[in-house]
Amino acid sequence: MRYENIKTVVLSCLILISLILTWTLWTYTPTYDKMNNPSYVNDVKIGKTKTLEDHIQPSLILAHFASTHKGLSNKDMDTWTNEMKKWSISDVVRISNTSFERPEDFYDFVHGNQTMEIIYPTEMPLSTFQSMYEVKGTMPSGTFDRIILKPGQADNVSQSVRIYFVNYETEEIYEANIKGFNEAAWEKHYKDIQSNGQDYIAFKREDKSVLFLLEQPTPLQQKSYKQEMISSDKFRNALFDNMKIVEENELSGQTVYNDSKRMLELSKTKPLMAYTNYEDADQSVVIDKEGAIKRSFDFVNAHAGWTDPYYLTEWDSTAPDQSVTFQLHEDYYPVFNDDDLSKVTLQSSGQNISDYKRPTFQLGKLSDEYGKKIKLPSGEDVIKEIEGKENFDDSKLKNIVVGYELQTEKDFTNVITLKPYWFYKYDGIWYKIVDKAEQGGDKDGLE
Repeated sequence: MRYENIKTVVLSCLILISLILTWTLWTYTPTYDKMNNPSYVNDVKIGKTKTLEDHIQPSLILAHFASTHKGLSNKDMDTWTNEMKKWSISDVVRISNTSFERPEDFYDFVHGNQTMEIIYPTEMPLSTFQSMYEVKGTMPSGTFDRIILKPGQADNVSQSVRIYFVNYETEEIYEANIKGFNEAAWEKHYKDIQSNGQDYIAFKREDKSVLFLLEQPTPLQQKSYKQEMISSDKFRNALFDNMKIVEENELSGQTVYNDSKRMLELSKTKPLMAYTNYEDADQSVVIDKEGAIKRSFDFVNAHAGWTDPYYLTEWDSTAPDQSVTFQLHEDYYPVFNDDDLSKVTLQSSGQNISDYKRPTFQLGKLSDEYGKKIKLPSGEDVIKEIEGKENFDDSKLKNIVVGYELQTEKDFTNVITLKPYWFYKYDGIWYKIVDKAEQGGDKDGLE
């Protein structure tokens, strides 16, 4: 009897152990270390991620007086855009411009006495502004390229400033309420620009529209930067989903990667890349043309592709495939280059980014040995120079700005020089105004 009891106990223990082992096998989950895979797309970071308002900045902020025009210096742009973040805008509505009896009345409204004008380098959708700042309610479908601020005639002083979004080309005006910027704040900024702003010249064209340019630019320093190349592996890994099916080919002057749906071309002679996405757009999706700017920005942001200060300078909404250009800036001055080494350009096809072109370098360390300060011609001299162009047509003159030209060594390595010039956009092409002593008076076209 005792032997039978022992056998029963042993058998029970074995059964219990078996059950425990079975339960352990069923519930065991192994712990794996995360693989350190450098080609994992979501880990690729070329530069930094930013916000949309970091890359859409005004090109000029003016205060208009009875007979003069003053503008903020470039170093004050951040202060102003931070002020705009405090605004709360509501009730945006399109107002008719039929009340203007004469063509010049519209321009008087935009540039008249006691007016502040915030000018952007290109037109953009109203919805883009809503993506950057606080706008309550639904934005109308429309575009603008400048904001006008005027003291209003409201009973409530805290809301007496009126804000207008204006499309200068089409003369469309959108009026809105604004909070966070009352009459006292308006007067403070208006008087500050009057006291500390730079003098601007108003160049009036035959159609009464106006271009503003500095009366006398501050001498600008020529600068040299070390050129830091961005690894081609970063672009390759960021722009392809599956590197296992990507083919690499060496062609004349470039390295080409493709997976039958996408192609990446990396130049061997210039620090440039071109990406093409051949995937057809989803025809069932309604094309959001007004979203092209944000879509382009988000595409670059997805791989932290923002390196140096690139600001929106162009949105071509007329072509079937819209293009968006972000241009390199130095101290808020635009940087030009005839090899497109200062532009990040994207093209939309439907809801997809079909083309993406950009430099494959970033500005490195600033040289300790500054170049000489360059005194640029006066605004009046610049106007005389431009008007002296053969067969000059002022309707083709779209802009006049101070900027830098990006110059490289012949082998596109090591050193990048930024040299200040006047630039003007005429008949769709940017030109620089060159000192006659420098290049015999020749002017280079900058596409």
